[in-house]
Amino acid sequence: MLFASSSSLVQAASSNQRTLAQSRTSKRPGGASIYLLRGFANIFSTGLDQIRTDLSSAGVEAIVRNHSAWRSVAAKIVEDYKSGQKRSVVLIGHSLGANAIISISEELAKNGIRVDLLASFAATAPAPLPANVKHAINYYFSEKGWGLPLIAGPRFKGKLENRDYSRAKDIGHFNIDKQRALQLEVERQVMLIVGKRS
Repeated sequence: MLFASSSSLVQAASSNQRTLAQSRTSKRPGGASIYLLRGFANIFSTGLDQIRTDLSSAGVEAIVRNHSAWRSVAAKIVEDYKSGQKRSVVLIGHSLGANAIISISEELAKNGIRVDLLASFAATAPAPLPANVKHAINYYFSEKGWGLPLIAGPRFKGKLENRDYSRAKDIGHFNIDKQRALQLEVERQVMLIVGKRS
């Protein structure tokens, strides 16, 4: 369990910005299914739109949907997989959307599809991580915030990182997805994944 401070966020933002810039110039992104799921009413998760914009500028297609569309997202990924498009899968979500990306992962597990990266911002009621998730990053609050740590399911053998932002000044449930350092960290992880598919 890691605690984050405001100063560490600034340092991380600078480092991740440089890494993302290098990825834009040195890598040619390969195919990937990348979905970002917003939380309630599509009004509290606009930080995900920034991530999509950044990825788009780097030549990486990403799709933003509401958490309520998780079944159709899962169905689309399964359909593509069965048609021969065996792409890397990246799922990013905030609040109810963070819960939803775990539900998507569970559906993909039933079809033998791996989730290369699951990035969760302040999940409110997350289910245990299924075995098909390779790497999960979760930004949450152990106190003074609304967002829970992720837990590994009984067959999960991937990498799980729970980052506690309870001690970070002025960061809460409704703006954690808008923290530039965290956006850039997730984007860097995405670029590493799609770069392997180049």
